Parts: sequence; structure tokens; C-alpha cells
Amino acid sequence: MNYIIASYGPRSWDVNAGWRWMLRLGAIPAAAFPLSMVRAPESPRFLIQAGKTEEGFAVLEHIIGTEQARLRTDDIHASVKLETEMSHEFHDLFRPELQKALIIGTLIKA
Repeated sequence: MNYIIASYGPRSWDVNAGWRWMLRLGAIPAAAFPLSMVRAPESPRFLIQAGKTEEGFAVLEHIIGTEQARLRTDDIHASVKLETEMSHEFHDLFRPELQKALIIGTLIKA
């Protein structure tokens, strides 16, 4: 785009207006993206994780068909269940059995 502006515009454009055209043209996709996201559905994984299984299934069904959506929904349920079982909180780093490793790691990093 810069090549077109520099080649076909008058020489005064190079300094005075060329950068403005580049900025304006770059703003078009930057503005289009948030506007397009308004109509985009939530991801099926997010919906299932939030307890909205039917909505998540409907999105998947629209994309990949009914049978594949059932299989994928089951996979997502299993994945979400595994994540909740294995999740840890930040304060778990400060448990007594991890304090020595935490201190050594901090000293090495410093």
C-alpha cells in the first residue's frame, strides 16, 4: 500500500499526507474486527464450561453436524472435568512442602 501511495501520489504526499493515508487504511481492519466480533458466537468450549451445554452443542452442530457435535461435546465435557479436578490456586505455591523449591527458584532467578 505504501508503494502505491509513494508511486502514484505527488511528491508532496510522501511527507505531508502519505503517512496519514497509511494510518487511515490500517484503521479499517482494526475497526472491522471488533465490529465483526459482536455477531460471532461464543466458543463451544466456553459455553460448555459455563454450564450452557445446549448452546455449546448448537454452535458445534451448526459447524460440524449433529453426530460429530455429540462426540466433540463429550470430549469437551471430559476435558473440562479433568481441568477442574487438576486446577490449582496461586496460594498453593506457598504450601510448606513447596517453600524450599520456591525460595531456591527465586534466588536462582535473582
